[in-house]
Amino acid sequence: MTPKEKTMKCHHSFKSLLTLGILVGVIQAAHGAPTESSTFVIGPESGDPHSHAAFPQLPNEIIKVTSHVRVTNAVNQGLNFFAIQVNFPNQTWAHGGPQLVGGKYQMNWGGLVSRGGRATDYREENPASDLLLMQNAKDSERSAPYAWVVGKEYVLTIERGKQVTFPPGQYVFIGSGPVVSLPNVRTMWEWKFTLKAADGHGPVQVSTLYDAADRISSFYIWNECGYGSCNKGQSAIWSMPVYTALGASGQGEHAQVFRRF
Repeated sequence: MTPKEKTMKCHHSFKSLLTLGILVGVIQAAHGAPTESSTFVIGPESGDPHSHAAFPQLPNEIIKVTSHVRVTNAVNQGLNFFAIQVNFPNQTWAHGGPQLVGGKYQMNWGGLVSRGGRATDYREENPASDLLLMQNAKDSERSAPYAWVVGKEYVLTIERGKQVTFPPGQYVFIGSGPVVSLPNVRTMWEWKFTLKAADGHGPVQVSTLYDAADRISSFYIWNECGYGSCNKGQSAIWSMPVYTALGASGQGEHAQVFRRF
């Protein structure tokens, strides 16, 4: 299939979704229960300029969340990032998803301590104290190459793993940040991000960060642009997320309502 044919096929699929009328704030199937095909768009075709979706009316003790994404437009410029962001009750957050940044296709799973949000969280990092709350993976795992494809459907999953103990020693909070000597034992939880193709064909990428929190208090889904990629039609089709609450059994529950912001 030529690049033009792929683009036309993706556009046709996207137009079909619009025809079905599923781009609404409350997405429900028959009898009020959402289905696997319940989807929404973040991008110009949604008719809404907002880039984020929040999911109210959910429990604040979630240990797993998953969603499908099909990127329909990304530009080979700046930053294109399509992610699930989870917020922990200890004022930390992490986001994971496929990226096209500087012409490189990769995934990213990393987080910071909230100090007001946006650029403030990056500017005011304090590795010595932040490491007591969270520890990111090495860059080779945190931002690993991943050859994702526009128009192909992928599954993003964030879930809690086992509890781990870190002995006293030297650690790096994130990236190429300073090495910090910590004198005390830390007990944290694994939080794993998995990116894989929905059709089962292609690599499965897993990255793990560690957080002192044992649950997710809320989560968002969003498209992010930057460094010259904004306002160039970046778009993605997302499925309504499925979540598992602490202590719950079964295959998880569908979120039924979202709001854009």
